[in-house]
Amino acid sequence: MSQQNARELVIKRGNGASPEVFTFVCGIRTRTFQMSSAQIDTTVPSCENPANPIVATARPGRQTITFSGDGLFDSDAVGKSIADDARLQTTDTIYQVIVPGYGTFEGPFFISDFQWNGDMEDPLAFSATWVPLSADALEFTPAA
Repeated sequence: MSQQNARELVIKRGNGASPEVFTFVCGIRTRTFQMSSAQIDTTVPSCENPANPIVATARPGRQTITFSGDGLFDSDAVGKSIADDARLQTTDTIYQVIVPGYGTFEGPFFISDFQWNGDMEDPLAFSATWVPLSADALEFTPAA
């Protein structure tokens, strides 16, 4: 069994250059990459014997992909840029989500949620959620 380090589940922000240069979003301690599919109910009672028990059936519907992370805010250029991406509702920033042992998702993401938080004696923390802007623009490259 080949296990991966959770700390290697990362997100990188592109700089808009050609070719794109990616920099790690630093400070993230807890991260989640979620892929989920809504279920479309396709349940139909048996036409042969309507008295039979009804068995629920479904097919996949709308897929949702999100990356979220929280940790200590790093006020370097990338930290400020992601805060600006959230504040300005930027939709043309290219991000990479690297899932160790699985692959890389790359494309335009927008930040749907961003917050700073912390106690009086703790370092400033942040949390953010990234959502792909377009399924057509999102590219997946499997891990080698």
